[in-house]
Amino acid sequence: MFTKFYQYIRAFSLDVVAGAVISARWIGDYFDADIPSSAILALGLTVWLIYTIDHLLDARKITSQDALFRHLIHSKNAPYIFGLITIVTMVLVFVILNLKPFLILYGFGLGFAVICYLVFIHFIRKKVYWGKEWFIALVYATGICLPTYAYIQTIPPILIYFWVQLFLLASINLIIFNMIEYKVDKEMGFNSFATVKGADFSRKIILFLLFTFVVIWSSSFLFFDAKELLDYQAIFILMASVLAMVLSKEVVLRQEEWYRVIGDIVFVLPLIEIIFIDG
Repeated sequence: MFTKFYQYIRAFSLDVVAGAVISARWIGDYFDADIPSSAILALGLTVWLIYTIDHLLDARKITSQDALFRHLIHSKNAPYIFGLITIVTMVLVFVILNLKPFLILYGFGLGFAVICYLVFIHFIRKKVYWGKEWFIALVYATGICLPTYAYIQTIPPILIYFWVQLFLLASINLIIFNMIEYKVDKEMGFNSFATVKGADFSRKIILFLLFTFVVIWSSSFLFFDAKELLDYQAIFILMASVLAMVLSKEVVLRQEEWYRVIGDIVFVLPLIEIIFIDG
């Protein structure tokens, strides 16, 4: 029963939303940024809208019952989901009106870029691969760091460093999913890094990204000397280790899409720092 319930949580990207919200609060805590709950809520609602709209657009291509569960759900319940999108959008507008103007400006800028990209890949150049995974990773990492930047009004080197690590982790996460779902995506006609470059090459890229992450992670102790850094870097290396485990156990984790369960929970791991260390 729990597995079925969590399957719906994943299908509607609620675990992804939780990861973005928790990670954003976590990054803000490092800088003692006074980020209001409304800004974090706006981030969560925006992430949900982006992922849901993307799933709906992908679901239009569904022609087989062998498609992934999230695509089937969005295909069968599209009218209801569109209604929910309308409600969530109205709530988001209400929340945004209570934010500071500069954060609204930054948020609209990022949101506009996402909308343009989705329109481009789904309606203009549908048959060509345009680095969707890299773009999503970039937007996800930027969305997590954006509230902090907006409220401290500066970009300290350590924030850039955190952004790079988040971008690498998000990229690894997405390409692992691509690699494991390679055959299904190929059958459904979805363009992804794995379907274009191949599963074997995708694995090599994942290993390269993991290696790059470890090098960058290790170098932090040479360039930064902050007492809180060790706690944060411990969480970051834990996140990378979990993704490495998913890669090594991909065959076992294919059942019930456990690779997605564990992969998306990675961005919820900062909750350990928030609750048990800082709390």
